[in-house]
Amino acid sequence: MSNELRKKLHDLAELCDNTSDPQTRAIIEAIRLQTAVLNERLFSIELQVAALSKRLENTTD
Repeated sequence: MSNELRKKLHDLAELCDNTSDPQTRAIIEAIRLQTAVLNERLFSIELQVAALSKRLENTTD
């Protein structure tokens, strides 16, 4: 997880905890969950790119 996204998730969690309006809290929580899903997808892509890069290095040797 990138440090920037980790900070954003933490900030969103704090904002959600400090919000008294249930509708606003639900919106913030939805954004936080979407950000977490995005982060997981980015991590998966990073792993795939690293694996592909490693395979390409092995074929050029």
